[in-house]
Amino acid sequence: MPTGILPTFNMASVANPATDVRRQDLQGELEAAASGKTQVDREAKLQKACQGFEAIFINTILQEMRKSIPDDGLLPTSNATRTWQQLFDNQLAETLASRQEMGVAKMLYQQLQEMEGGKK
Repeated sequence: MPTGILPTFNMASVANPATDVRRQDLQGELEAAASGKTQVDREAKLQKACQGFEAIFINTILQEMRKSIPDDGLLPTSNATRTWQQLFDNQLAETLASRQEMGVAKMLYQQLQEMEGGKK
């Protein structure tokens, strides 16, 4: 039961078809990494899955940041504008995750490697 100190996070509040598809892809990548034939193949797939998780994480942050911007600008926000912003946020999240500057994917990868027993 939450104590009220930390905010709770509800994935339903950030429902996005593109993010949902990416989550399904991520699940497939994790399963493929678990069943990798060679150690190098397995590590590459695990790295890709961790990078995908970081992209989802960054995208969620961007969506929550967009919610904090008031919608009372000079021009009304249309469905086309919202769609464009979602596509832009998705691409920005993928790009930021591929640059590996936040370090979420790296930390997750290291933790999963340690859990597996192959400390690096």
